[in-house]
Amino acid sequence: MSFWKDKKVLVTGGAGMVGSYLTEWLVRDGAQVTVADNLSSGKLEYLKAVLDDISFHPIDLADLANCERVCQGQEVVFNLAAKVTGIGFNITHHAEMFESNMLLQQNVIHAAAGQRVKRFVQVSTACVYPHDAAVPTPESEGTRGEPEPTNRGYGWAKRMGERLAEYYTRETEMEAVIVRPFNAYSPRDHFDPEMCHVIPALIHKIFEGNNPIEIWGSGNQSRVFVHAKDVARGMQLLAEHAQPADPVNIGHEQMITIRELFELISDTIGLNVRAFFDSSKPEGYPKRAADTTKFRTLTGYSPVIPLRKGIAETIAAYQTQRRPRRPLQPLFPRL
Repeated sequence: MSFWKDKKVLVTGGAGMVGSYLTEWLVRDGAQVTVADNLSSGKLEYLKAVLDDISFHPIDLADLANCERVCQGQEVVFNLAAKVTGIGFNITHHAEMFESNMLLQQNVIHAAAGQRVKRFVQVSTACVYPHDAAVPTPESEGTRGEPEPTNRGYGWAKRMGERLAEYYTRETEMEAVIVRPFNAYSPRDHFDPEMCHVIPALIHKIFEGNNPIEIWGSGNQSRVFVHAKDVARGMQLLAEHAQPADPVNIGHEQMITIRELFELISDTIGLNVRAFFDSSKPEGYPKRAADTTKFRTLTGYSPVIPLRKGIAETIAAYQTQRRPRRPLQPLFPRL
C-alpha cells in the first residue's frame, strides 16, 4: 500500500509552480490533500485537474492564526510558501526577501509543531550555498561562509529556516526533512519580466521582438535546470525516505551555460535572435550544479524530463498567455 494512502497532507504554496505538481502527485497516490495559498504568485488553474479532490484555502500564511488552523489534524506538511523572485529584484530587496521568507517559515514551522504534525518538509533552496561552493555542490557547503551576494537576503532566510526546522526536530516530536531544490522551471512558472527566473525571462524577451536582447552577465555562467514536476516528485520521495534535519539536494549535474540556454530557447522558438551579454550586470554563481549522491541513494530517483522538452512546453505556455508586441518573423535568414 502507498505510504500516502489516506494520509492527511498540507501543502503550503500548493498553487505555485512546484506545489501544484506536488499536489497532483499526492492526490494520485491517495493522500487527503489540503492546499494553502494566497495566490500572490500561484494560480488556481494549476490545480484544475485535482481541484475536486482537495481542500483549498486562499489564506495569508503571514498570519500565524491561519497557519495554526490549516495545520490542525495534518500528518505531513510540505512548506513551499515563499516569496520567490528573479535576480533583478533580489539584489535590491535583500531586507524584504529576508523578512518575508523568515515570517513564512517560522509561522508554518511553529504552527505545525504546535499541532503535533508528525512529518514536516522544509523546502529550502540552492541559494543557501556560498559563491565559491564546490561544483557539483555537496550539502555540507550549505553552512559555510555566506550565501551568494545576489541572493543573500533570500539565502540567509532559507538558512535560518533550515536551522529552525532542525531545532524543532531536536526539541519536539515533529521530524523535519530539509530539501534544497536547484533551479526549477516549468510551464507553470510566471513570466512577469520584473520578477521571473532566467528561462521565462529569456522567453519573454525573445517574444517581445527585440534584437539583440540584453542578457545579464557574460553568458558563461553555468546552471542546471530541473523541471518542477521532477522537483515535486523528489520532494515527495524525500518526505518518505530522508533523515530528519539532514539537508538533501534535488537536482542533477548536467550543466548548461546561459549562452547555450539562450541558443536552445531561440532555436526552439524558431527565431535567429542575437544576444548582448552585459558583463557589467550581476550574474550570480559562476557555476551551480547539485551533488545528488545523497538524493539518489535515498530515493533511487533521477529527473526524467529532458530540458529541451520542458523548454518547449514552457514556450507553448507563454504563447497561450500573451501576445508578442510585433508579428514573429525570423529576423535573419537561417543558413
